[in-house]
Amino acid sequence: MFQLYLLTVLTTVLAGLALATGFLSNRFERFSEYTDFMGNPVYRIILGGVSVLVGIINLFPSYTGDIAVLGNLLPSLAGIVTGLLLIAEYFSSRRTEEESKTVDIAEKVEKFSGPYLTIVGISSIVIGILHAIIPRLPLL
Repeated sequence: MFQLYLLTVLTTVLAGLALATGFLSNRFERFSEYTDFMGNPVYRIILGGVSVLVGIINLFPSYTGDIAVLGNLLPSLAGIVTGLLLIAEYFSSRRTEEESKTVDIAEKVEKFSGPYLTIVGISSIVIGILHAIIPRLPLL
């Protein structure tokens, strides 16, 4: 199913770019033009939700010639993790007067994963690109 494959590659790469925006804009001058777009909270929450949804959907289908579940394991896990990190980052940045459990859990997730956002983002980009180049490789 080409559509799901394309969505998997796109969401994995775009979510990785959104997480590694700070690092990439410091390293590459041309990427700094997209920093405002990648930092947009609406873009990040929608991309996070779509990335989690596509990652979960992509865990279960089996295609002819693929190993069940293991065929797209890394892109699915990368999509789920980057999506959850984007959603947690969005909720922790939206602090309101009333502290709810959702915001508290999101703050804990962001506090734990904060130093690793760039690493997770770049690894997600690499996994997405490798999945686009070599789609039949098991686990990728």
